Amino acid sequence: SMANYKKIYAVDFDGTLHRGVRYPLIGTPNYYLIEFLKEKRKKEDIVILWTCREGELLKDAVNWCRKYGLEFDYINENTEENKKKFENDCRKIFAHYYIDDRNMTVNDLHVQAAGLDMKIWERSCELMLKESESCV
Repeated sequence: SMANYKKIYAVDFDGTLHRGVRYPLIGTPNYYLIEFLKEKRKKEDIVILWTCREGELLKDAVNWCRKYGLEFDYINENTEENKKKFENDCRKIFAHYYIDDRNMTVNDLHVQAAGLDMKIWERSCELMLKESESCV
């Protein structure tokens, strides 16, 4: 049933989970979003950290979130289920909701998840791969 259907939330770190603007410095926590995501995980929804940070900077981000009690199911990778479905781990993370500073705000989260057409999915994967080199 739809009620037990797990939703996937992909969340950005910089400018989203924290409000800093001077990368890679970490600013003040977005407490509302942090609590929102913790609540979703309690309900067994899936939360993916989707960030361009790598190495030490990524570790800093994960540790910072942990300090506020937020853990992630995946970091920069698709769920096991979607890796099987698409037979690879596409750079484009599949989620029902994308939360970042340029996209959806938490206030928009009541918006219904839209069905995703396979052709559009494949095209968006290709675009993301091309863009991933210039990811900031």
